[in-house]
Amino acid sequence: MTRLRGLLTEQKTVAGGVAGALVLLGVALYPALPDRVAFYWLGPGEADGTVPKLVAVLFMPAVVVFMSLLFERVGVDADNRVVGSLAMLLLLVVQVMVFMVNLGVDVPVVPVSLALVSALVAVAVWLEVR
Repeated sequence: MTRLRGLLTEQKTVAGGVAGALVLLGVALYPALPDRVAFYWLGPGEADGTVPKLVAVLFMPAVVVFMSLLFERVGVDADNRVVGSLAMLLLLVVQVMVFMVNLGVDVPVVPVSLALVSALVAVAVWLEVR
């Protein structure tokens, strides 16, 4: 666990890996994605909005890079870097689900995302109170 925590405190490394994986995945799937990609969900199962596929491919990597720069600028402590790294990994999972849905795979995006966010909040609370 200590080794994993050590890796997660290396937030710039995690950000680079996640952003790189997101860009590579987006480039690889780009030809197969529809012109308008279902991108956000407000209800239990049906997408509530779409974006051009270029936006869908580049948005999450941009968010991860922005988060990384923000964490660097504010100078957060190790526990907050761990939570930030977990949040970036969560964005990777969410983006994979978005791509899967747009490629025709039936994925319960909202319940899975809520479960993952709940787990992230639980880790953040645990790090704060321990």
